[in-house]
Amino acid sequence: MSPHVRRRSLGTVSLTLGGLVMACLVIGGGLWIKDHTMWFKRMRGGNAWSLTYQAGVAGGQGHAAAVRYRLNPDRFEPAPLVKRLGRTPLPWSTQVLVNTGEPARVEVQPEGDAVATCRILLDGIRVVAEGKSPGPGRPAVCQVTTSSTPEKWPR
Repeated sequence: MSPHVRRRSLGTVSLTLGGLVMACLVIGGGLWIKDHTMWFKRMRGGNAWSLTYQAGVAGGQGHAAAVRYRLNPDRFEPAPLVKRLGRTPLPWSTQVLVNTGEPARVEVQPEGDAVATCRILLDGIRVVAEGKSPGPGRPAVCQVTTSSTPEKWPR
């Protein structure tokens, strides 16, 4: 075998090996980007508001026959859920996420002839909606549409 032929075969092997390495880098890089894009999305947060729903009974403690409230289970999923609780001791509260531009709602059905109250707080501090039963035994409803501009709630 002449030295000239040997060089050509080594060149072909080098070229094939280089192509294989390049293909692995491209595929691996694509998978890395896909995986880390999802990680970045989770870390930076979606467009949702942190709200606190509160329910009570006028004049102290009691029970709600039912509590219903709206939330988004995930900042990146547009589909809201409505949670329904049966008999619930009052006062009661829970923290939820509600996507931007979506309605936040809590409804409290008092037991018997009690009068229920409700509030929705932004970041656990600022009251953005509150309500009271229109009469004994009637539900209290609080509802507000969240700001569609992230990080900017109207005054």
